[in-house]
Amino acid sequence: MNGASGMKGHQIQSKILSMEVEILNAVHQRTLDQFTEGPSVKECRLFFLLLPFLSGKTWSMEIESSAKTVAIVYAALHSHDQIREETPIVKEQQLTVLAGDLYSGIYYQMLVSTKNIAMVQQLATAIIRVSESKTSFFEQKPRTMDEIEKAIIVIETELLMSFYNFYGYSEYAQLAKQALLYLRYAEELERLKSENFTHFLHEANTILLDKNYTKYWLMEKLCNLHEQITMSITDCKLDYELEQFLLHQITPHQHRAEQLTREG
Repeated sequence: MNGASGMKGHQIQSKILSMEVEILNAVHQRTLDQFTEGPSVKECRLFFLLLPFLSGKTWSMEIESSAKTVAIVYAALHSHDQIREETPIVKEQQLTVLAGDLYSGIYYQMLVSTKNIAMVQQLATAIIRVSESKTSFFEQKPRTMDEIEKAIIVIETELLMSFYNFYGYSEYAQLAKQALLYLRYAEELERLKSENFTHFLHEANTILLDKNYTKYWLMEKLCNLHEQITMSITDCKLDYELEQFLLHQITPHQHRAEQLTREG
């Protein structure tokens, strides 16, 4: 069957929230919820996982189950990112490790229940690539900004791309990559301004020699991605409601990027 095209903005939001609630219920664990940040189920990722459905493409319960699984994989990998390096290890960190393991166990369980071995293999390959790219930020190996950028692309988009490739939704790949990278770099810019440096920012500041150069690199990247997103929306022929939802709900920093350009 086909998905639901022509949805209004509030209906799109409702569908995303519905999936988020189902995912949170699937990974709910009272103690972990109390002492950890809980699963990171970002609206932007749910939007792009649901984009084929929202565009009226072929959709089924199996595909929706796979989409939820991909969202839980994102949550599991994000949870492991929250482990801090300081010692001694506190209770919250120990529970954060357990939370990541719990989410991992749940997505393995969901994958097995679908009996979709081909999808399991594709997603497992994507998980390995994401983990290797995340690990690269802990290696003391000199590299260029282009190499760092390639690692960020894998981290932010590889899981979603495996889902798109498997179910034949590659027409949305370019737009999704641009939007997810836009959001990642917008977040990095905010972290830079607050001097709450990530592994990416530490490495970028070293390569570019000064955090101000990192700032300008991020600003230019945001402006370029914003232009690319606008063109890709046209290429994907999204209907008006989807286009407006994407521009104003998923990538709300677009006007901020324009402002930063003027400031520059």
